[in-house]
Parts: sequence; C-alpha cells; structure tokens
Amino acid sequence: MEIFQHFLTILIPLIIITDPPGNLPFFLLFTEQNTLDERRKMAAIASSSAALILIFFALTGDFVLRFFNIGLPAFQIAGGFIFFIYALQMLCLIPSNIKATQQEEKEGIEKQNVALVPLATPLIAGPGAITAVLVWRHNPESSLSTPLLLLAIIIACLLIYIVFYFGEWIRKMLGVGGIRVVSRLMGLLLAVIAVQFMVTGFQQLC
Repeated sequence: MEIFQHFLTILIPLIIITDPPGNLPFFLLFTEQNTLDERRKMAAIASSSAALILIFFALTGDFVLRFFNIGLPAFQIAGGFIFFIYALQMLCLIPSNIKATQQEEKEGIEKQNVALVPLATPLIAGPGAITAVLVWRHNPESSLSTPLLLLAIIIACLLIYIVFYFGEWIRKMLGVGGIRVVSRLMGLLLAVIAVQFMVTGFQQLC
C-alpha cells in the first residue's frame, strides 16, 4: 500500500503537469488538416517521443545534477516555481504562450507533421515535466523511486495518447468550455503541488 501511495504521488502530478486536456486543443488545431488515421499516427508518435524524452532525463538525472553541481533543494525550489507559472497559465491568469511560443504555435499550424515539435516537446515533455522527473529521480523516500518513475512516465504518456486518439469525441462531448474547466481544475491542483515543492526545498535548506 505504501508503494502504491508513493507511486500515485508521482503519477498524479505528472499527469497534471503534462496536461492532456490543456494540450488537446493544440493537437486538434495543429492536425485539423490531417485525416483521422494521420491524427492517430501523430498522437502515437508525440506521446511515445515525449515518453522517451522524459525517460532519458529520468535515467540521466544523476549525471545532470552532478555535472552542474546542483543540489536537490535548489532544483525543488526552481521546479516549484516553474510548476506555479504553469498553474497560472492553466488557470488563465497569465498568457498561454509559455510552454510553446507564438512562433512555435504558428510553425505547428503550418507544418505537415507536428508530432515531435511542438507536440512531444515543448508541449508534453516541456521544462516543467523534465524538472519534475529530475526531482523525483532523486527522491530518497523509496528505493523503488526510479522504476516507479519510469512506470509513471509510461502511464502518463499513454493517457495523453488516449486523449489525443479520442480527441474529436472528447471535444464533442465536453466542448471547448468543458475542456477549459477540466484544465483549470488541474491548474489549481498543480498550484498546490508547486507550493509543496518549494516548501520542501526550503525546509531542506534550513
């Protein structure tokens, strides 16, 4: 039971940070000129590529922090700050062009294949998700941290694939307003997670 609870503390925030409902409108916008089969193929490529990017950082996190001589508390504080900015974006309290710039969004609309850029990165596997993975990679609470983290990454990206795969159906069922409500609720949860990240980082510095 303790392992399962520890797993949920990784999986749920990662799902919120990757923000499947918030990224769905981008996916539908970027692929509106493509056929249904092409959309589903792009959904598979985007989600699997994002998973590989996050898994790479999960496996190389030790080297990254050692190379730059960065302590975990500093990373937690910085990560919490990034999460809080994303939360404000999801709550529509600040402009929405943080994960992807206007140029990247415009390029995404014009490109024929948007699966890798900007969908896989920076929209799904963006700075927030990568920072979260690096922080959780160094979580001392469980010796199973890395396997649980890898499993959480796979499940989160699989959920993104499912949301993209059934994107048109979800848009018809929820509508634009419904998707925004879900995204804002997730933004509120992310804001709480962000504050907890920063509090934990400051406690370790004291």
